[in-house]
Amino acid sequence: MKTVTLMETEAIDFFAGSDGAYYTPIVGVEARCSWCAQWGHPAGLYHRQVLFTRRAALVCGRHVRREREGWQETV
Repeated sequence: MKTVTLMETEAIDFFAGSDGAYYTPIVGVEARCSWCAQWGHPAGLYHRQVLFTRRAALVCGRHVRREREGWQETV
């Protein structure tokens, strides 16, 4: 399974991914993950955006790992 590590930026709820894209958590949305086609709401969804392109996707929390003071979000 494809996994991306997120690093915090200066902006609130805006993360830089290890793949060069930027991620923002989305709350209250029921949608399928673009990477695995599973419903993302149980694991949380992130909006994935590659800056200066039209490429955007919804990615579920199963593919995201946030490293912050020993805390990791993985399923």
